This record gives sequence, structure tokens and C-alpha cells, in this order.
Amino acid sequence: MKVVIQNTSRVWGGNEKWLATLAAGLAARGHQVIVSCRRGGVVAGELERRGIATTTVRPGAYGDVLRGLHFAGWLRRERPDALLLTSWKGIPWGAWAGRRAGTPRIVVRLGIVRALPRRGRHTRPFRRGVDALLVNSAEVRDAWLRSAPWFPADRVHVVLNGIDALPPPAPEERAALRAELGVSPDALAVAGVGHVQHRKGFDLLLDAFARSGIAESEVVIVGGGPEMDRLRERAAARGIADRVRWAGPRPDAARLLGACDIFVLSSRNEGMANVLLEAMAAGTPVVATDIAGVQAAIGEADGRPAAGWVVPAEDAAALATALAEVAAGVRGHSAEVRRRVEEAAWRIRNWFTVERMIDEAEAVLRGAA
Repeated sequence: MKVVIQNTSRVWGGNEKWLATLAAGLAARGHQVIVSCRRGGVVAGELERRGIATTTVRPGAYGDVLRGLHFAGWLRRERPDALLLTSWKGIPWGAWAGRRAGTPRIVVRLGIVRALPRRGRHTRPFRRGVDALLVNSAEVRDAWLRSAPWFPADRVHVVLNGIDALPPPAPEERAALRAELGVSPDALAVAGVGHVQHRKGFDLLLDAFARSGIAESEVVIVGGGPEMDRLRERAAARGIADRVRWAGPRPDAARLLGACDIFVLSSRNEGMANVLLEAMAAGTPVVATDIAGVQAAIGEADGRPAAGWVVPAEDAAALATALAEVAAGVRGHSAEVRRRVEEAAWRIRNWFTVERMIDEAEAVLRGAA
């Protein structure tokens, strides 16, 4: 099978991690995979570093007719068996180009909760050009079907994320990573990781950290983005500026999680956050807001006990209370913290494997699901 995957992101985020994992997995199974992405950007650079083929031919945004025509011509020459569209703004021209080129299978991947507008440029492709949706949580599926009840429910496929789990770092490596981050040796380190934008809720994390009253503690923000200046101002206003470590964007974010004592997912909207799974794999206790994908990852499910702590979304007070509780458990080596961390590790081994994810995504791309 020959697969083209489209992505127009300027940043390396969870969607890009997912498509890179999928592309590598499909290639390892003998499929030919090409990722259509921006020239010279961070996504192209990281994919090429991983040995994944890329092209700069891609569908543009809404008014970019020439890119749409060029992409259709390129698809006609390449003759892929499936086109996977992963960036929202590229869907209208991408789906049109795929249909014009005669691509047998066109699939859209949604990685966050998103409603389809009632009419307009985004509605048309899903009525005429998209064969299936691939989503990463039941919440994403349900929100989609509420906004587009005419879209066949059996063509919306939930494929939970899978990760290549890194083992928790050895004590020497953990100490070295903490020193690199500027974390004090005896401090309890609370981590937040992701693209620093409003959707990720880092403002809630800082507010909760300030309210939690955890002694000898520091918060580590791994990532960069448009909200950085506002976050720095917020930390100063909350009186915690000297306790925040700004790590910036890091390609080894998954490894850094194992050097911290608690991970917080404070997002307002996700589908299923890869970084949440990475923290679970790293053996770091997890506190997360109750958004899409969180209950499936760390809530009580399928008769299994909770694998972390879930708090209401947009509630800094509840997040602060949970942080203080987990911090006390970490410092006291509580059995409850140990049990939830062990459950998280079990779920990574059994529910969130890359092999399972690729099996299911491959079936959707083939039209066999």
C-alpha cells in the first residue's frame, strides 16, 4: 500500500508525533509512505531525521487554488492507495485534490474535539470527498457525530494513541536531567509539557501550583509558543516566578518527564494527549483535567482501578487540591501513589501499544475496518 500523509503544522506536537509513529510503523511493514509538509520546517526536519520520506507538495489553505491544483497533479502522478489528511486547514483542498486525482481512499484524522461547521468550505469535503474519519478518543467521535449527524457513524473509527514507551531513567540520569532543568536537588518538581497556547491550560497549572502551598516545590514548563510572555507575567503576579523553570521546546520531553515528580495535564481540549501517555510510561504520577481521552487513559475503566488523578476542567482550585494530595503521597511514598503508577504502566503495556495503534489505523486506511 502506498500512503500519502498530509500535515501543515509549523510546530512539532502530539499530532506530528502520532503521524511520525504511524509512518514509521507502516514503512516497517513494507508500505510506502510519503509525508506532505512545509519546506524546511521543524516537522520536515524531524521526519527526515527519522528516515521518513517527505515532499513539499501540499494542499494550501482555503484561498490557495494553485496549491490545490498542484497537489492534485502530484497525486495523479504518485497514485497513492490512500491519502491521510491530518491538518484541518488542508482538508478542503486536500480532499478535493484526492478525488480529482482518483485516490481510492481518503481519510481524515482528528486529534482534538472539534465540531464541524453547519455549512461552508469544511462541510463540503465530508459530504462528498472523505471516506472515513480516524479519531483518537470516544469524545472526539461523539462530538463530531453531534455536529454532523448525517455523517455515517460506522465510518468514524476510534483508534487510541500508542507510544514507544521509554523506561524510567536510572537514578544517575534522573539527577543529571534535573540539574540540566535547573531543578533544586531536594525540590518536588511538577511538570507541564506542550505547545504553550491557551488550549493547553498552562495558566491553570501556574494558578494551581501557586495555590497548592507545596513546600520546596518547583514547576517545570517544557515547550514554547505564543503564550510564553503572558505566562511569565502570570508567574510573577502569582509570586512564583523564582520557582518556575522554563525549559523551552525539547525533543526529549518524554525523557524529561521521568526526571520530574508529578506530571500535570491542564489542557482545555485534547483528543488523547500523547504526553499523558508518556508520563504514564515514565512512572511519573499524573494529575489531569477531565477532558477527552483522560478517563480512557487514567480513569477507572474496564474494571481496572484509576491510574492517576482526574479533576474538573477549568478548575484551578480542584487542581491545586489534587496537586497537594499527590505531592504528599509522593513525599510519603504512599501505597496509593505506587498503585496508580503501577496501573499506569500496565495500561501502557496493554492498551496503548504502537503495534495495536498501527494495526487499527492500517485497517482504516485499507478500508478493511
